[in-house]
Amino acid sequence: MLSRIYPGADGLQFFQGLSLVLFFLVFVGAIVMIVTMRKGYISKMSNMPLESGDDQNNGGHL
Repeated sequence: MLSRIYPGADGLQFFQGLSLVLFFLVFVGAIVMIVTMRKGYISKMSNMPLESGDDQNNGGHL
């Protein structure tokens, strides 16, 4: 297919397959990471923006 659009792409099938495999590995890795997260960590991270900034150092900003 790519060789019709770009005639010099005869040897690029390897890279097409590699990019597809890498995409699915990252996608599956993200799903595994989300499924295996602890509930405590998820609730801590979801409440983080709601916490008061009194006890946190805001990087020197007021």
